[in-house]
Amino acid sequence: MLAPSGSRGLGPARRGRPLGAVTVGRASVACVALLVAVALASTPDAAERSRYDELKSVIDRNTGFAHMTRGVNLYTLIALRSCVTEQDIPVLTRLLTDRDHVTQLATANVLADLGENGTRGLRQGLAVAPDVRTRSVIEDALREAESPTRRPIQDYPLSQQERQRIRGCRPPAARE
Repeated sequence: MLAPSGSRGLGPARRGRPLGAVTVGRASVACVALLVAVALASTPDAAERSRYDELKSVIDRNTGFAHMTRGVNLYTLIALRSCVTEQDIPVLTRLLTDRDHVTQLATANVLADLGENGTRGLRQGLAVAPDVRTRSVIEDALREAESPTRRPIQDYPLSQQERQRIRGCRPPAARE
């Protein structure tokens, strides 16, 4: 049994505070400072991860289903293509290695649509492709990108009603 001591019987007291209060206060300040430093240092990665999640969500919202199978359709490609610029190529290159095959297909087709920089992103993705299936998707997109009869994704004819069904990303001003 502990003998009571200090002003409230909780141990030795120092100026009305328990002995450990000063140490805990300093530790809390140091912990908060460390968390802020880590948050500031990881902001670009967090922003890239957020963009990754946003683009993956666009793909998922515009994926078609036929014969009980989930797959890429023109709506998927138009939705994703309308959301990206050449600044998104690093994120798109990361999406090439996503575990979801539909995400890989949509991303590869959109990268092929982004011209020479997109083709460079496809080649980078090919260099780090984790399996044969992913390499095959990327190689197909590279062949498509080099085809003389290739038509840009945004040029496919759709009616206004069909275009309204496409669920793209948030407006650019809302992203920032």
